[in-house]
Amino acid sequence: MAREWRRLLVPPERLAAAAASAVDDAGFHAGAVLALEPPELHYLRRVLRLRPAERFALVDGAGHLWSATLAADTALLEQPLQRPLLAEPLPRPVLQLAVALPRQDADVLLRMACELGIDRLSPLRAERSAAAAPLRPQRQAAILREALEQCERLWLPRLDAPQPAAAVLAAGPEPGPQPGAEGPVLRLLATTRREGLQPLERRLRAVELLPQQLPPAQVVVAIGPEGGWSPEEEQVAAAAGWQPVGLGAMILRTSTAAVAVAALLAAWRRGLALSCGTSRPPSP
Repeated sequence: MAREWRRLLVPPERLAAAAASAVDDAGFHAGAVLALEPPELHYLRRVLRLRPAERFALVDGAGHLWSATLAADTALLEQPLQRPLLAEPLPRPVLQLAVALPRQDADVLLRMACELGIDRLSPLRAERSAAAAPLRPQRQAAILREALEQCERLWLPRLDAPQPAAAVLAAGPEPGPQPGAEGPVLRLLATTRREGLQPLERRLRAVELLPQQLPPAQVVVAIGPEGGWSPEEEQVAAAAGWQPVGLGAMILRTSTAAVAVAALLAAWRRGLALSCGTSRPPSP
């Protein structure tokens, strides 16, 4: 059996620079050589235990994968940048969580949301949010990068800057994170302790019962803090057209609710027979 190809995420701009340097004065495209940064070399050599000339996969977080071989301190791409080995379109509908990150478990929440297939994460500061530790953008970006490499997604989730919950609920979600995600947005507010709440899974199934209509281009679920949404936040959301949904009879912690919602959304999207943004490891 061929050895599994492990993955390394490299930003598209670095791959583009490496490809540009591979074009000579006559316009000939030689094999692109990507200079690896010290953390990447450590990951490939020490963590993955790759040896020189062994093959691995490079991904750009924007739907593309190339095979590469490891040299002394570089990666040698085996396909031109314009012709990747694998290319996948942005998964649709785009799945977004707008969540009041808890003080504990925020890093775990981000990792699990990425692994389950969430495309966009929007941290919120709600009225009842506990005093949270300062967000560490570099650390959180590293968490998402490592989760993408581990779960073999091709699209890196977008992580928004923290925003006040009331402002996000009043304005509604912004357009999709990538070109091609534009279109109708289904906005759902996860809440509790209200009579007649429609379960999230039933609301999603209602979309499937309308075959004459295209599914929404984006689905966003807002999840409040441990103390729940304030009455003012719920009123703002209702006025902006957010639809309240429940997650069952139990009162869940924010991190538990976020993972449960992510799993439900990903399963629903798979049921629509749409791409979920993952791929099988390529064979040599």
